[in-house]
Amino acid sequence: MLVIKYGGLDRKFLAWSLAFSSGVLVSVAFMDIMPAGTAINPDLAYGGCLAALLILFLVESFTVVHSCNEVMEDCHVHAHSLGTVAFIALSLHALTDGVNIAVGVQAGGTTGLSIALGVVLHKFAGGVALASLLLKSGRGARKAFWMCLAFALMTPAGAFVTAPLISGLSNAGMALLLGLSGGSFIYIAMADILPELHKNHDRLSRLIYPFGYLTVYIIKKLGAE
Repeated sequence: MLVIKYGGLDRKFLAWSLAFSSGVLVSVAFMDIMPAGTAINPDLAYGGCLAALLILFLVESFTVVHSCNEVMEDCHVHAHSLGTVAFIALSLHALTDGVNIAVGVQAGGTTGLSIALGVVLHKFAGGVALASLLLKSGRGARKAFWMCLAFALMTPAGAFVTAPLISGLSNAGMALLLGLSGGSFIYIAMADILPELHKNHDRLSRLIYPFGYLTVYIIKKLGAE
């Protein structure tokens, strides 16, 4: 809605948002998700993590979304087709984020809250990118709004559909899903977000990045109490 109304946000502000969200994603993966998975079955948790890294790498290899990030750099791909591809790819990814939230809630403790925080923070940047691409591709403000709303609803839809399906999941299945969830967070932060921050050359974003660590650490401490 901000992009549709004002035509875009300051790139420096977006770099700061991305830096913080990437810090949250990495720390959630290593402080919450993977420890919860390895406590159940380390082999399946690490196997799920590796599988997620491979799957996301292959998916992004066949899309143009990763190679042309509208948030942080100019785009040189045909704008109309990129808007459609971005909507499909980001929406599918949003569905998997919903699955991650459901898995975290099922795992118990602060894992669900931490995963939800990571999803919300990096979805902010994803929403800005999608809205920018849709407007650039020639969609009107009304159509861009409804497409962005559909994208936003994908994550809760994924969570609500997945939750009852995994309620009776075995320990082995839960360890595998937690590994997949952790791997997806690591990939998003390390392969998608941080490389774009290096291109942006914003020094303050380097200082903001560890505040994501601190946020997750505080949540864990409060949850333990």
